[in-house]
Amino acid sequence: MTRIVGVKAYGWDWSTQHGLSMKEAARRMVAQGIDWALVQNLIDPLPGSAVDQRPPGGAYGDREWVATLQDEGRRVYQSTAVFFSPEAFEADPDLRPVDQFGQVFEPFSWYVGVCPTHPAYLERKADRLAQAVQATAPDGVFLSFIRFPGFWEMWLPEVRRSQIREYCFCERCMTTFARDTNTALPAGGPAAWRKVLTGELRSRWTAWKCAHIGAVAKRLRQAALDARPGLDVILNGFGLGTADFGNAVEEVLSQRFADLDAAIDHYELMFYFQILKRNPVEWIPERIAEARRQTSRTLFACLQGGPEYLEPIYANGGRRREITADEWRDALRGVARSGADGILTYSWRDLLADEAAGGSRIATMLSYKRGELVS
Repeated sequence: MTRIVGVKAYGWDWSTQHGLSMKEAARRMVAQGIDWALVQNLIDPLPGSAVDQRPPGGAYGDREWVATLQDEGRRVYQSTAVFFSPEAFEADPDLRPVDQFGQVFEPFSWYVGVCPTHPAYLERKADRLAQAVQATAPDGVFLSFIRFPGFWEMWLPEVRRSQIREYCFCERCMTTFARDTNTALPAGGPAAWRKVLTGELRSRWTAWKCAHIGAVAKRLRQAALDARPGLDVILNGFGLGTADFGNAVEEVLSQRFADLDAAIDHYELMFYFQILKRNPVEWIPERIAEARRQTSRTLFACLQGGPEYLEPIYANGGRRREITADEWRDALRGVARSGADGILTYSWRDLLADEAAGGSRIATMLSYKRGELVS
């Protein structure tokens, strides 16, 4: 049995920290058993996040990097951050989301979400993605941050649904909903609209939000296909299921397989077990089983390779400050038990660091890939 192993390699640590050439980096992926690489480019760059995204200097080129990986037999996916843009948020107040209480989104840490119904923003995103695909000739594209805004990494087990901010209740979103669904909103303006949308119209509002994200995925898929026919699409999804936080995966984040399948070939579900304080041996099989009942597309379990959210701003979360070798093995055992089609690792920097420390986690990952890891 051979499973697919991929990696989120949309930082350039391989160059800026490890001093590898493009050829050396590609061969390092081969040695680590990595089949698929999710990368980024300088045409449609990803905003800064927890990954060091400083580009390398010297002779680096986006097309050359993609081609080098492809020459070594790797599948390469260009990444785009769909509704995460600090620059656009700062430049255009009309892009700032509004929550269920009428409060405008306030950036927290690195995450800055933007309103998903701004037509000009979406067209700019589609054009930029098409340019990147045309210039770099990848095998596919990775749609990240394709959701209504939400900093889900802060949704720890002790968080109640009533504590979660839901977006977007700006006037454009609400009037677009009313137009698209032929729904008459009550008198009283935005405050009255928010109340009815989170009350008696809840299911209709959720369905519209999910359908909108599905339509965005179709728009971006078509833009990419127009630039490079035949490519495929991975979507950035969640390890959260319908039972988590009152079905926040659909009601807040607005991802529903039924609305997405027409545009998506593969889903990666983020099982960030240290960040969300979950037991991956139980969590991953349960969520993959639920997803299998809802979609026939490829399902990847995305595992974090190292601890995250340890800075003082996140101290209240009480997260463990390490991921041990046993915990990494347990996570892979959970994936093996789940029957997922493969794994992604967030991010490649952690595998490169493991290799420098002896490569024990890479060895465990290769055991998973060959089907030797006992579930």
